[in-house]
Amino acid sequence: MKGLVKELKDWTIAIFIAFAIAWFIRIFVVQGFFIPSQSMEPMLQSGDFIFISKYSYGARMPITPFAIPFMHQNMPFSSYRKAYWDKVQLPYIRLSGFAEVKRNDVMVFNYPMETERPIDKRSYYVKRCIGLPGDTLKIVAKKVYINGERHKEEADLLINRIVRSSKELTPEWMDSAGISEGGKLSNLNDYLFPLTDSMTNDLRMLEYIYDVDPMISKKGEFHAHVYPNNEIFAFNADHFGPVVVPHKGMNIQLNDTTIALYGRIIEVYEKQKLSYAAGEAYINGVAVDSYTFEMDYFFVLGDNRDQSADSRFWGFVPENHLVGKALFIGFSYNKFAAQKLKIRWDRFFKSIK
Repeated sequence: MKGLVKELKDWTIAIFIAFAIAWFIRIFVVQGFFIPSQSMEPMLQSGDFIFISKYSYGARMPITPFAIPFMHQNMPFSSYRKAYWDKVQLPYIRLSGFAEVKRNDVMVFNYPMETERPIDKRSYYVKRCIGLPGDTLKIVAKKVYINGERHKEEADLLINRIVRSSKELTPEWMDSAGISEGGKLSNLNDYLFPLTDSMTNDLRMLEYIYDVDPMISKKGEFHAHVYPNNEIFAFNADHFGPVVVPHKGMNIQLNDTTIALYGRIIEVYEKQKLSYAAGEAYINGVAVDSYTFEMDYFFVLGDNRDQSADSRFWGFVPENHLVGKALFIGFSYNKFAAQKLKIRWDRFFKSIK
């Protein structure tokens, strides 16, 4: 009997140690994450399970310390019972990392707009970092400019294009052309497909395809769902900016324009009580004419440019929302494919660039 008790005790200690090591690795070293959407195609596909480096930018210490390990938001089999206690939240602290965020890094972060949850319990998003702190960013007819120079886009960037054909393009034809989204726009064989430049060039070689053009909104056409959701800025997803990505220590004058662009950052992310009326600004009840940012921010875009909810629609990513850098795909599962094709073997251990 004593031998059994000792064996159970040894097993309990071993399981506890293994559990503690796994938890430590998840918090400070590497974490897994399933890609839920198509916003980063073709680099990342829905169903990819990626590994995130916590050490690259420096691990963020837990902000919500009282939480069930390995559970992010809710308890298993429950859509409302939280797996954490949010009455106690710690200040933001990030350990030293091996590198800073670089332009074109694919990074994972907590969704900034999900303010009903603590920062580290907000949903995970993955996008490509385009604008670094202090950059002046502008989008003209879908083309990105950083500090006045054309940004070199990824070769596999997907953009919605109108394809005009002399014959019907069937779902079977789409599969053969490697097109997974889009469809017919009219009965005149006009189609809307997200295409890379190379896919576009291939289509233009086909005798029955007589036109392939990007679908671009008009310059100056205001879209209310585009950040900062204010008519002062006649922005849309294809014509955006110029805007300056805030950096720690950057000082701005407070006026109608800057309040419209940065007011949410000051109030929601930097936790300042801001009021503004008739040209007069008050922060925490004190009259001010300028504000100095306390954190760095980033501007992110999806590679599937016209199917991505990114910084064009909800603004900048605060530094304290960064989770880590996407490293590689561990495995990939396509739930919509036929049974024998569900596992995408060719994507296992694929590096994310």
